[in-house]
Amino acid sequence: MVQLHLRLKAQRGRCHETVQALRALRFPTQLTGACTRADICCELDDPDILHYVEEWPRPEDLVREVQSDRFSRLLALMETATEPPVLEFRFVSETRGLDYIAEVRGEPAPAK
Repeated sequence: MVQLHLRLKAQRGRCHETVQALRALRFPTQLTGACTRADICCELDDPDILHYVEEWPRPEDLVREVQSDRFSRLLALMETATEPPVLEFRFVSETRGLDYIAEVRGEPAPAK
């Protein structure tokens, strides 16, 4: 899985507009079915800082997306930020939960 994570500081007083723009960019990814998650949230301490996350189970789907017009619009939106945005592609090979804690602590795994 590959996770796209964008941290963006919106212009003061324009956070709502930036969220609407991110929603418009998120919508096409939901239609394709290739992107399994696309979320937008803001930081509690600074509501002008937005986080946009997409999860792509297949890296080749994300490659096509990065080459798309939709992604060009995301890059253009990043240019409106008041601080340099942070864009990361996180390559995740494994996700674990409570079973990991039990393993590390030498305890029996929790019942499902």
